[in-house]
Amino acid sequence: MRKAKLRYSYKSKELSTILSFVLTGIIVGLAIGFFKKAIGFVSARMIYLISLVKDRPIYALGIIILFIIIGTIIYFLSKKDPNINGSGIPIIYGMLDNEFTVDSPRTLIRKFIASTLAIGSGLTLGREGPSVQIGGLIGDIVHKISKSKENKRYFIGSAAGAGIAVAFNAPIAGMLFTVEEIFKKTDRKVFLSTAITIFTAIITADIAFGNHPALLDVPNFEVMHLSMIGILIILGIFVGLSGVFFNYCVIGSKSVYKKININPYIKYLIPFVVTAIVLMIDIDLFASSEDFIFLATKGETSLLKLIIFYFMKIFLLSLAFGAGVSGGSLVPLLVIGSLVGNIVATSLVMAGLLDPSFIFVFSILGMCGHFSAIVRAPITAIILVLEMTGGAFEYLLGISIVSLIAYSIAEICKSKPFYEHLYELMLK
Repeated sequence: MRKAKLRYSYKSKELSTILSFVLTGIIVGLAIGFFKKAIGFVSARMIYLISLVKDRPIYALGIIILFIIIGTIIYFLSKKDPNINGSGIPIIYGMLDNEFTVDSPRTLIRKFIASTLAIGSGLTLGREGPSVQIGGLIGDIVHKISKSKENKRYFIGSAAGAGIAVAFNAPIAGMLFTVEEIFKKTDRKVFLSTAITIFTAIITADIAFGNHPALLDVPNFEVMHLSMIGILIILGIFVGLSGVFFNYCVIGSKSVYKKININPYIKYLIPFVVTAIVLMIDIDLFASSEDFIFLATKGETSLLKLIIFYFMKIFLLSLAFGAGVSGGSLVPLLVIGSLVGNIVATSLVMAGLLDPSFIFVFSILGMCGHFSAIVRAPITAIILVLEMTGGAFEYLLGISIVSLIAYSIAEICKSKPFYEHLYELMLK
């Protein structure tokens, strides 16, 4: 009788825990779906306002003032709560390791507002980092409210993975990211908590906001032949070197910012003012510039212009990241990787070594290799690209070669994994 009661009690606790993970997934799906919609709403209006400057240059001053107001709001939010600064992924690491004390409900609201304003206003920042942090904070809140006896790590980690899964509409990549980057291991509990939370979040977001791949209208890919392996190795080398350069610039921007000896408020506004000026010159540089991924499908872009876009995106991201503005780097690093692929492919076309029809393919391969070199999660990189393109990319051998070579180049150069390096700096 006693054994039967114990079995019933155990099963009851298991069911309660599963339901808590389901609840977490539902809330994360709704929160991140709404977060994406909010960014889109703000972005559309900012693009419209900036476009007015072309016919009425006098509006330029108003745009700069508007960016200063947005920067001021985010600055005071970050002063109240430093945990909203940057991408937020290192904060999740700290919560998992019990290194940081976070007031999850307040940080969640402030992170949502700050990230929506920063990304929506056009700064070169991505939605994925904040999505991971927002998800992790929701996991922490549900764990406390439910008073579950399950370790809070499973709630925070699985919900953080659900955040990135919904951000990209990529459930399998979200699971792999959770295993490779957040937990850095897998066992029965990690798998079950992650799978339940992520798939519940994805289903909820799809029902509430629609099911769309992260990249829409992806054209058919050219079939790549084994004879192209040599060229793919070359691409992998350049993408890997770009990943090393990316980490050096973006993470190094934090130490550069610390050396700027001016009023902290004025220093914080630098990326907002600079971005406002740049966007009034070229609106194509707005936010993550995801349209750059499709440059090869929209007609020929000169090699010089591609190179300018590449350095401008790294420069603008470094400005925002150095200042600690709330926002992620993953979408920008994917876009920058696509530019590297485009640059390499365009150069090969000019040299007569590649057919122009492969430029878009190289752009997608560049995204994958860049992620692999910077984040050091090659399997996640491959699956993420497959899911982002709606399964349109079928050349697994090519994408695997580029990812492996880029990863190896970053290892040879002793470039630290991006998010781990940021976390180490926060602990100092």
